[in-house]
Amino acid sequence: MSYDDNHGQHDGRMGPAGSTTTAPAAARRLRTVRTAAVGGGVLAVIVGSVLGTTQFAAAGLPAALPAWSEQPTAERPASGADQPELLAGTGLECGANIADLGFAEEVRLAATGDLSTESVHYEGAWSTYSALPLRAADAAGADAPEDDLNSPTFVWVDQDGTVVDLGGWDEYPMDLAHEDSGPQAHEDRTSSCAPEGAEQWLADGAYDVYPMTVEYSSGTLVAGDPLPATIVDGEPRWAPGGQEAPVPFDLPGNPDQTLLSEHALGSVVVDRTGQWERRDTYRVVRPAADLVEGERYELQARCTSSDPDDKVAYRLVGAWGEVTGEIPCDGHDSTDGPWGYTHPAVLGSPTGVELTDVPGGVALAYVRLALAG
Repeated sequence: MSYDDNHGQHDGRMGPAGSTTTAPAAARRLRTVRTAAVGGGVLAVIVGSVLGTTQFAAAGLPAALPAWSEQPTAERPASGADQPELLAGTGLECGANIADLGFAEEVRLAATGDLSTESVHYEGAWSTYSALPLRAADAAGADAPEDDLNSPTFVWVDQDGTVVDLGGWDEYPMDLAHEDSGPQAHEDRTSSCAPEGAEQWLADGAYDVYPMTVEYSSGTLVAGDPLPATIVDGEPRWAPGGQEAPVPFDLPGNPDQTLLSEHALGSVVVDRTGQWERRDTYRVVRPAADLVEGERYELQARCTSSDPDDKVAYRLVGAWGEVTGEIPCDGHDSTDGPWGYTHPAVLGSPTGVELTDVPGGVALAYVRLALAG
């Protein structure tokens, strides 16, 4: 794997040497990704995008996606991979063209936050995926019921509109994901459509990535607007960088040193000064015996933006209660808290911190949830 220089020696996608694993059960339950060992780590990509209204246009295609209609088996394009059972009758399979598929008009997938690459440390290894939370919405944009929807995945489509990766379609109701961190589209960057024995990684180039699920009762596909993605040197890139830092500073390096060795629980790093944007969230699942109920943690942070009045918003993840706040982007070190640690209801659930809003002018930012004082 290769990264821009601003990613440093540890880019968040590499675990300890020679180790591969998946996330703990509570974190893994809503993802169920096809894991792929990459350079000693595990990479999966989870993504969602912003919802349109009654119909949404596929980037690079001449018309809006059609409304759903059942596709007879004989009309489906031939594919080199088995069609998941949940997709029977939808027409969605390897080699299908996105313009030939039909989608629900009364329900869509909508993003509830920003795209972020997340790494979870569990039992000695890092598992990494890119994530953006989703919700179901009706045609007017209001919340829609999720109990009849499967947990979302995403489908990769090339510039000709051809489906090159189906995503993951294990059965798990979307509404149950709220018991964890909430619904997210999920999949890895390998191609489920690759012929047997062929290279499984998606080729470098431009793609449209569709958040997608299926309605159980009708077998209708449900989707959100496509998110453009570019694979460069085998890695997905979601947004360009190229910003100048008004107050340059060094970002934290290897999380093995900045988190694990210092008994911290999590951090977020944002860097838009390289060719591509980097936004990495790290969470550590520590054995319960290593954590002390009531032990005090604080948020350590720094941010610089083209607008010194900007602030980044954060939220603590885990059994902290509804803890949210903002960090100023004036280039200076800052702290917030402290808060007493509380064991999560589900042992093995990740705890930590996430950024819920990062203004467009922010060039560099980090937050870290660490022992106070």
